[in-house]
Amino acid sequence: MNETLKLGALCWNQYADWPSLLRAGRRADELGYHSLWTWDHLYPIVGSDDGPILEGYMMLAAWAQATERVRLGLMVGANPFRNPALVAKMVTTLDHISGGRAILGIGAAWFETEHTAYGIDFGASPGERLRWLGEALPVMRGMLRGQAPSASGPRYSMRGVRNDPAQGGDPAPALRRCGSR
Repeated sequence: MNETLKLGALCWNQYADWPSLLRAGRRADELGYHSLWTWDHLYPIVGSDDGPILEGYMMLAAWAQATERVRLGLMVGANPFRNPALVAKMVTTLDHISGGRAILGIGAAWFETEHTAYGIDFGASPGERLRWLGEALPVMRGMLRGQAPSASGPRYSMRGVRNDPAQGGDPAPALRRCGSR
């Protein structure tokens, strides 16, 4: 069996300025890293939460234009932050912008401070957030596979949502499930 080691770079978007993050992203691409990641948080999560942090999806879109080969993703997207159909649309757009280099990482979320500050429902427990994630995944998978999924659960409701244009690269954006993030 011939396996290849793939290395990724995680660039913290907290307490960092955009010029530094742009240089880091370009450098990771130049050095041949397989993937480039940042966090999907609205407040810093290491050290004090009272500080600057840039929004993750916007960083990925900018990195997509500034790099050529490195795959791009969030480590990991917070499901409660956005409607799952919107997430599928956003990552598909990122896939087009990047020439097929988008990775969709999605999780249940854990940092209550940022949810409370931004008025985002945090749910009553990790179990509830995991149920929301379980409800969101079929919508995202269906859209990324070119289907028009519907949902009528307690958290999400949508009918025949389309993802036009379909994903831009080959293979489709990877869908990765992490239970606690």
